[in-house]
Amino acid sequence: MLYLVPSPLSQKTPKLPVLAADLPKVQQCKVWLVENAKPARAALSHFNMPVAIRDLGIFEIAQLDAEQRKKFIEQSKAGEPIAIMSDAGCPGVADPGAEIVALAHKLACPVYPLVGPSSILLALMGSGLNGQNFRFYGYPPLEPAQRDTWIKQTEKESKAQKCTQIVIETPFRNEKLIEALLKQLSSDTLLCVAWDLTGDEQHIHTQTVEQWKKQPPSPGKAPCLFLWLAS
Repeated sequence: MLYLVPSPLSQKTPKLPVLAADLPKVQQCKVWLVENAKPARAALSHFNMPVAIRDLGIFEIAQLDAEQRKKFIEQSKAGEPIAIMSDAGCPGVADPGAEIVALAHKLACPVYPLVGPSSILLALMGSGLNGQNFRFYGYPPLEPAQRDTWIKQTEKESKAQKCTQIVIETPFRNEKLIEALLKQLSSDTLLCVAWDLTGDEQHIHTQTVEQWKKQPPSPGKAPCLFLWLAS
C-alpha cells in the first residue's frame, strides 16, 4: 500500500495532521518519499514514530530517477507500506507527490489517501466565496507586468464564470502580491487572505478590495492563500 500522509500546515503551532485512528498506518511506514527532507523530519516528529527518525528512509522525490521510483512502487506492491508526504498539507495537491501517485496507478499499486488538512480547501471553506466553482492556479506570474495583466484576466474570468480564483505565493513576496491585487482588482471584488491555517494565529478574512485598501492585510512572511471573486 502507498499511503498519502498529510503534514502540518501551521509553522508556528503545528498539530497532529492525521486522524488518531490512522496513526498506526503512518507508524508502520519506514520509507518516506517527500517534497523536502528537512520539513519532512520536522513533520514526522508529530507522529510518535516507533523508530528513530534518523533510521527511516527519507527520499526527496525530485532526486529520484525513473528506475528508483519504479523500484519503490514495486516494493509497495510487494507488501512494504511506503508513505508520500508534502512539505505542508495534503500530498499530491500542488505537490510533486502526484508524480509518484500517477506511477502507482500505472503499475497497479494500491494508494490510500489519509484524511488531513488542505490549505486550499480550508481557505475556500472559510472565505465565504463560491465553493461550487473555483480554480487553483498555484503561483502567480513572477514578472510584475505579466502578473498585473494576469490578475486582471483572472478577475474577468471570475466575473464571467462566477468562479473563485485561488493562488499561493512565496512568503517573502506576500506584500508585493497584496499591493498588486489591491491595485489591479476592481473595488467591489471580494478578496480573502488566509494564513496560519489550523494554527493558534489562524487568520481568514474576506472583504471588498475597497475595504482592504483602508487597512491592507499584513501576514508578514507567513505562508498565505489568496482568493478573489468578482462581483
